[in-house]
Formats: sequence, structure tokens, C-alpha cells
Amino acid sequence: MAIDLQDSTTTTSFSDNALSAADRAFKLLITRPSPLSVEGHSIGHGVPQRPIDLGELKALLLGPQAGDELKDAVWAHLVQRSRCDGPAWVIGCVGVAMPGLKNLASRTTHGCPRHVVDDIVSEMVTAFVAQLRRIDLDRPNILPRLLMWARKGALQARARELASIEICAEVPDQVAVTAEPFRVLAEAVRCHVITPDEAKLINATRLEGQTLRAYASRSGVPADRLYKRRRVAEARLARAIEAGQVSVSGDGPGSNVGA
Repeated sequence: MAIDLQDSTTTTSFSDNALSAADRAFKLLITRPSPLSVEGHSIGHGVPQRPIDLGELKALLLGPQAGDELKDAVWAHLVQRSRCDGPAWVIGCVGVAMPGLKNLASRTTHGCPRHVVDDIVSEMVTAFVAQLRRIDLDRPNILPRLLMWARKGALQARARELASIEICAEVPDQVAVTAEPFRVLAEAVRCHVITPDEAKLINATRLEGQTLRAYASRSGVPADRLYKRRRVAEARLARAIEAGQVSVSGDGPGSNVGA
């Protein structure tokens, strides 16, 4: 599958997520007087034989004169630096790949609710960075292969998020939720439909807009485990609302709950 490496993002805004954070960090790294740079003689393939900051290198790779051999030479060098010379070079790799990552983010989040976009983008960046340590530098098409792994991470996160939304959508239309959402969660905890921890998870990542990955980082629980935990809890909550076990009218306990 071909991946567009150009920055053609025009409609999706990534103003406050892992991608925008990496972009800001990259711009700081290439700011003079001491921008993060490579030596042209380490690259070869006709690039200027002088220090080239990563902003200039990024523009060079996007130019029509950049052939596949030059791109692979650059990316082999950048990935090797990311493995040996610290986190600045990891950010440098993300920054140089930013046009392709932005295009990929736009494609994989198209049509998604705003509150799931951040988790998808975070998973995409995480997958890209993870592959910097693993990608085979002796094979061609290094950046396209990195982006394929990033796409896989984004699609996995998208599938998990949309599955959770579909579970919530199983509550019939005729069940009108007129109580404030956090009161519904509190009622569900009181009725032992979900646990307090599950309520906190749903409240933080659904109502307060926190990304699930950020919540996982703060709680010390793997994100994959929290995705599953939230999905199971939301399915249980949807069934309880449909059965009338949990009140959604704001009038107190559900009609089917014993005293």
C-alpha cells in the first residue's frame, strides 16, 4: 500500500496531541544558533558537504530532486543516530517524518469523533518511535516501512475506540438519558453495575476528554488493558441502562434496584 509522504493535511486539526507536541519540540531543536544537524559528508549522494540542520534536511527530502537512494541514506543515518545519540534524535526523526505522519493522521482519523482522535494519533506516534529501534536499515524504503508500522498502530487504536463507541450506541434510542452523565456513573457504581475505578476511567476518558494513553501513564496500567476494561464496563453499563437497572432520568435509583 502506497503512503503519501507529502503534507497534504488541510481539514484535520492536530492542535493539542502527541503529533503537535513532537512538532513543537522539533522546531525548538532546529532553532539557531545551535540547530540539530547532520554532516553532509556522512550522507553523500550529492548533498552539500557541510552541516545541514534537520529543517533544511527535511525540505531537501521533500524536493523533486530527492531520489530513493538519497532518502534511504538519510533515514539510515537518522535512525542510527536515534539509537545511539539520545532522545533529541528520536524527536528529530519524528520531525523529519512529520509531513508523512500528518497525512497519515488525517487519513486514519477521518470521520472519527474529536475525543478519540488524540488516542489514535498518540498510538501512531508511539508505533513510529518503537520501530526506530527495530527497523532493518539494510532494506530499502526505510521511511515508508516506518510509516506502515505507524499506520498499523493508528488503525488498531481506531478499531478499539470505535468498538467502544458502538457498544455505547447499543442503548436504544427510546432510552433518554436526561441525568448528568457523572450522576449516571455514580448511580451505576451504587448499583454495583460498574466499579469505582471503572467509573473514574470512563469519566476521565469520555467526559473530561483525557486521552486513554495519558490516563494509563498516570495510573501505571498498560493502555491495552484499560481499553479492554473500559469496553467491558461500558457494555455492562449499556445493558443496565437498557434494562432500567440504572436510572438515567436524574430522579434517583433505577426502578429495578431493590431497597
